[in-house]
Amino acid sequence: MNDWAPLGKRRLDVLRNVDGWLVLATVAACLCGLVFIGSATSDDALFAGQQSRQALFAACGIGLGFFVLLPHYVHWLRASWVLYAAVVLALLGLPFFAPEINGARRWYAFPGFSIQPSEFAKLAVVLALASLLRFQSRARTFDGLLVPMVVTAVPALLVLRQPDLGSALVFGPVLLAMCYAAGAPLRGILAVVGIGAVVFVVAYFELLHDYQRERIAVWLQHWTWNEHNLHTYEVQEVLRGAGFQPWQALIAMGSGGLLGHGIGLGPQNRYDFLPYRSEDYVFAVIGEEIGWVGCLCVLGIVTAVAAGLFAMAMRVRERFGRLVCVGVAAWIGTQSLCHVAVCGWLVPATGLPMPLVSYGGSSLLAALLAIALCLNIGARREPILAADGFR
Repeated sequence: MNDWAPLGKRRLDVLRNVDGWLVLATVAACLCGLVFIGSATSDDALFAGQQSRQALFAACGIGLGFFVLLPHYVHWLRASWVLYAAVVLALLGLPFFAPEINGARRWYAFPGFSIQPSEFAKLAVVLALASLLRFQSRARTFDGLLVPMVVTAVPALLVLRQPDLGSALVFGPVLLAMCYAAGAPLRGILAVVGIGAVVFVVAYFELLHDYQRERIAVWLQHWTWNEHNLHTYEVQEVLRGAGFQPWQALIAMGSGGLLGHGIGLGPQNRYDFLPYRSEDYVFAVIGEEIGWVGCLCVLGIVTAVAAGLFAMAMRVRERFGRLVCVGVAAWIGTQSLCHVAVCGWLVPATGLPMPLVSYGGSSLLAALLAIALCLNIGARREPILAADGFR
């Protein structure tokens, strides 16, 4: 692109080159979220305003997205470590300045809204890792993998201490995907997996709270339930306690059948059997109200977003931009799959929102800003002569 061209013309050229299909898939996912957040909260006076607030967050995210889309994304490369440091400081401040909500300190409360730093930490980690791994020679050394592991582990452990196990687990697949895309050798990837497994075992005994370990124990136990022991006193006590939420989500998913009960007509949703249904279990509401076919449609939309980001990464030659697209795609894809798996009780309950669909201003804003940055990257065709891109 001609650097001497007028600024307005350069920005217009960027807008012309924006991936329209990715924009369409992102907007469709946000609209699905608005529909089912409204359905999940329409009969609940306490949460009835969530749909309008989510619409406001979406509008703010789209507006802020233009400020991310129009300037050259090299500015984000230069600011990557500043953003990373800001996020780490925000996570460090949570135990001192954040109010305790449901036994966790995850949000900074402001008049009329709150901010969850862990959501923006995912984008900051993607930018920091892309900045580190953009040099291929560095990515192929063990030292070049050890530093990205430390960069990822610092915010992940801080998020785990909130406690927020689900968000902490998302950082691992993002690291692996970006290391693989950077050209790390197989032995390096296996080393990352091995060290991550050791860290998880240590965290299980030292960092997880009792209720988190109880969720894992109940999840392991539920695979042994059958028609003979399901109605015993012991199992029923579990279903009234630690197993209540995932069991109600499983009932909702199963009762939807092929086409569902209809939007706003799901019994688990309408009669308030399913807790946190606009956030942690929104996909269970989708399964109950529009059935198996509707679940496939929503999954198809979210898959289109992730696939569009991966396709963009394949088209981009500059390494920093390519790695950012891979990291954002891994983040959105992994978190969406984890959310769906939790709703089907295929994995322990983690309290992880579905990107672009679940209620949550920080989650929605972080995802929209990340996608806007990827659209910025995909809309530019940088002439790359060096193998390592920006230096």
